[in-house]
Amino acid sequence: MKNEGFIRTASAHCTTNSSSFILHSSLIFLIFVYVCRYILNAAIYMELLVYKASAGSGKTFTLAVEYIKHLIINPRAYRQILAVTFTNKATAEMKERILTQLYGIWKGAPSSEAYLERIKNYKLKIKEEGGDGLTDGEIRQRAGMALQYMLHDYSRFRVETIDSFFQSVMRNLARELELSPNLNIELNNSEVLSDAVDSLIEKLTPTSPVLAWLLDYIDERIRDDKRWNVSNEVKSFGRNIFDESYIERGEKLRQCLRTPNTLKLYRDVLRDMETEALEQMKSFYDQFEGELEGHALTPEDLKGGARGIGSYFRKLRDGRLSDKDVLNATLQNSLADAKNWATKTSSRKDDIICLAKTSLIPLLQEAERMRPQRNRTLNSCRLSLQHLNKLQLLNHIDEEVRTLNREHNRFLLSDTNALLHKLVREGDSSFVFEKIGANIRNVMIDEFQDTSRMQWDNFRLLLLEGLSQGADSLIVGDVKQSIYRWRNGDWGILNSLGNKELNLNSFPVRVETLKTNRRSETNIIRFNNQVFTAAIDYLNALHLNELKEDCLPLKRAYADVVQESPKSTEYGYVKATFLEPDDEHNYTEQTLLALGEEVQRLLEEGVTLNDITILVRKNKNIPPIADYFDKELHLSVVSDEAFRLDASLAICMLMDALRCLSNPENKIAEAALMENYKLQMTNDEQSGFIIATPLPETFTSRRETLRLMPLYELLEELFSIFGMSRIEKQDAYLFSFFDAVTEYLQSNSSELDSFIRYWDETLCSKTIPSGEMDGIRIFSIHKSKGLEFHTVLIPFCDWKLENETNNQLVWCVPPEEPYNAISLVPVNYSTTMAESIYRQDYLHERLQLWVDNLNLLYVAFTRAGKNLILWSRKEQKGTMSELLANTLPRIAKDGAGSWDEEAAIYENGRICPSSVPVSQHDADNPADDEAKPLCCERKPLYCERKPEVYEQQPVNRLSQKPVKLPVHMESMLHDIEFRQSNRSADFIAGVDEAESSWRFINRGRLLHTLFSAIETEEDIDNAISQLVFEGVIGRSETEEEIRNLTQRAFSLPQVKDWYSGTWQLFNECDIIWQENGELRTRRPDRVMMRGEEIVVVDFKFGKPNKKYNKQVQGYMQLLVRMGYVAENIRGYLWYVEENNIEPV
Repeated sequence: MKNEGFIRTASAHCTTNSSSFILHSSLIFLIFVYVCRYILNAAIYMELLVYKASAGSGKTFTLAVEYIKHLIINPRAYRQILAVTFTNKATAEMKERILTQLYGIWKGAPSSEAYLERIKNYKLKIKEEGGDGLTDGEIRQRAGMALQYMLHDYSRFRVETIDSFFQSVMRNLARELELSPNLNIELNNSEVLSDAVDSLIEKLTPTSPVLAWLLDYIDERIRDDKRWNVSNEVKSFGRNIFDESYIERGEKLRQCLRTPNTLKLYRDVLRDMETEALEQMKSFYDQFEGELEGHALTPEDLKGGARGIGSYFRKLRDGRLSDKDVLNATLQNSLADAKNWATKTSSRKDDIICLAKTSLIPLLQEAERMRPQRNRTLNSCRLSLQHLNKLQLLNHIDEEVRTLNREHNRFLLSDTNALLHKLVREGDSSFVFEKIGANIRNVMIDEFQDTSRMQWDNFRLLLLEGLSQGADSLIVGDVKQSIYRWRNGDWGILNSLGNKELNLNSFPVRVETLKTNRRSETNIIRFNNQVFTAAIDYLNALHLNELKEDCLPLKRAYADVVQESPKSTEYGYVKATFLEPDDEHNYTEQTLLALGEEVQRLLEEGVTLNDITILVRKNKNIPPIADYFDKELHLSVVSDEAFRLDASLAICMLMDALRCLSNPENKIAEAALMENYKLQMTNDEQSGFIIATPLPETFTSRRETLRLMPLYELLEELFSIFGMSRIEKQDAYLFSFFDAVTEYLQSNSSELDSFIRYWDETLCSKTIPSGEMDGIRIFSIHKSKGLEFHTVLIPFCDWKLENETNNQLVWCVPPEEPYNAISLVPVNYSTTMAESIYRQDYLHERLQLWVDNLNLLYVAFTRAGKNLILWSRKEQKGTMSELLANTLPRIAKDGAGSWDEEAAIYENGRICPSSVPVSQHDADNPADDEAKPLCCERKPLYCERKPEVYEQQPVNRLSQKPVKLPVHMESMLHDIEFRQSNRSADFIAGVDEAESSWRFINRGRLLHTLFSAIETEEDIDNAISQLVFEGVIGRSETEEEIRNLTQRAFSLPQVKDWYSGTWQLFNECDIIWQENGELRTRRPDRVMMRGEEIVVVDFKFGKPNKKYNKQVQGYMQLLVRMGYVAENIRGYLWYVEENNIEPV
């Protein structure tokens, strides 16, 4: 009422003034009301919601519900939502889940009831705030509307990987970043790095400083008895140019290294300090020897003899100064009492005691006072000098990579984060959002624990932009599943959200924990709860004993590890066995035997092969397991790592044939080709053959001709010559191989030697998906993340808690002079760091390694739904074996399972067999729905016309599995025909080149883009302005010409009706149907519906042509097949340039 009074007062006041003042005052008042409403909405909704979702707690369900909630409120909200995941697989799963559940809610599918109920709960909250509540029918109707909009506007349904998002950002900002708009995005860092190192070495000259550094490095390796061929080591170290620590903090280092002699001066200073420290500690040994000699004594005369206190001074002489080397009972006793220096039976006992009191104990005290300091200096110098030679090389490798990228018009995908980070940090972030984020209000980030620091800084601005507009955003992740730190993932960001150390400019952060595990049985959930709670206590005790304080980041990371089970019955089976090698079998053989026995027992208990999954820490463990199951147990094994391209007989034959053509003297390749050809012809797998099978005459007689063919055509010809179509089960390999060849040829020539080298170095190890094959599955733990399995077996469960990765490199910022003369120093992780200036870096890296390796265990254990069985090695300190051995007996003691001390076996529960498939005649079984193919109705995907009317059907068509359709692939040789291009024809006719380009290439495409973007007449100015802003329209006279043409075209009465806003529009939407077993698509320019009336319009920007009529008639016939009435469908050809509309 107060607002109404204010309006009346304002209106009365305005009537006394001029009309311009009335307009001005009204405008100010409207702005005031809008701002008030904006502030109120922002106060209600602006918060960042963080879901900490442990394994099996319904993370994808929660994300999908949150997304669908926005669509129910506004069916077109998908245009303003950005959902980001970290893998293409997760992106596809999320898109499928959202579309499937929208369809299910709309159609009332039982499988979508949980989503509907959750959304109704959200509605109740809105209703309490004064909004009108939505009925079930209204929610279903809105779900159908949203689904229809999204399918017809699919490109704006933005669920994408973080890499693809930043790639699109780079392309939008190409001009500002001075990048070529047609640059190639390179994903393979290793290949680029290898090329850069090879190029760098090829460019070496006798006067090159790089050669001097390389020779120094080689000399250093020779002195350390290591290989002098350093190419692979340099390439391995060169990977650090892609490390975010180096990228983000390395600019100062790169500037420093440009100064001549920087490294030489640094090395000289530190080596002088190292020499001084060693000489000083050696002097204590010399004084000790001198005191003894002055009294006619030797170290063997003292207590303990050669192993007594004399060994302490010898260690000082040899530079062994660490606590681990010198601290022992002998040292403590010698410092405590002079009597401990002599034996009771020594003939010179009194002389030794007297000497100890007067000079030896003071000398020992002074040495022990100086030792930690000099040890710290010594370690700091050695660690700082460790990679000094390679550091300068790294700088040159970095520069060479940039040079090659410019030459090849290439941009590394890994650089997108850093470049955008730099642009946002140093430039105007509002400009960036004007280019890429102005239409994004809600941001949803999945798997947030794998986000890097740079990615977070970039996303943080997007989140703040949305929050400042009153839109909430969502983050979902689980610190306990962060296992991708080697890809720069930083679990500390998620761990800190909601705490003071990580704020969002005073915007509230609400943290919710999803506690219920719906994946695993009760016994497995309880086992994991107890194991990881005890593991955190164990690691925290280590930290507490050493540093006298709790390890708060670790405790916070696993604070939500305890999960609840929705099931009241205690099902599930857990078994852990600790093995040790014996005289007959080593540890690996023991593990394989135990694994085989357990699989046989599972099969006897009713677990099927397809329900058994083996998880391993390292890929190198997969081949021996697969080989053992295949040859010894004769059981099928399925693993992506086992399906390498070089396992294909057909591809190996193709590569051997290429080697023969490239080098006719390569007798080994020719022999291998003959052997494989014989095998293909006779299926005789016996090694060797008495009579050599001759190669096809069409190959041997055409070698020269074949060698000159383009690579792709050559491979197809070889496939035909050797009759490889007779080889069974090669299709998947061949499709993948030919795809890889096509990709290779996009940026490389057909030169045979180069492709053979590419095969040997890269392509041969490429794997193909194993698909839906029967057998035991083997995954690495990293690949299993996000998946769930009935029965999980984990052999070799004994990886280290620390330093599992060889040569783990840590980039350290030296805190003291003179070490900080170089701002960033690479150091190999080791306990030596703890007794150096890099102690804090050591403690931080140790915590990171603890979390990395504990998270691997958590991911492995939480994949199991019914049965979890593992094997570890007995009495392995500093490994998961020690952690489990300390934990499992206590769990059994608390009443959860049993522990056999003698056999070292923990066991709980009974084996759960595989479920028996429910009869497909059961009408309530969703699997029955999935068995019906989508294409059986022979209708396009958007054939549903009225979302407000839905039928109660149990079939969710969007959740059905795709039907396999036959694919026939054949390459035909074509005669080459030369034709005159438009440009050359124009040149002959005397047409200006710029006018030619415009007339023949850009004009039709530009106008088509413009007219497709216009939905109503009011959109014209905005659409033209957007094309000008994006640089599509580049000249002012072009813009004026386009505006005049558009104004003339929209003056037609019929066009005004089409663009009046009274029609339901489908612009540039695909019609999909099936014909003769193949999927086909057509895309009309504009389909409009109003009531029962349907209009199909196709834009044409050239001269009228009768062939276009058939095209529009085809669209009309497809609409009839979709179920629309033919009499209500009209088609038109709109010749825009001619200002003419022809009915079809």
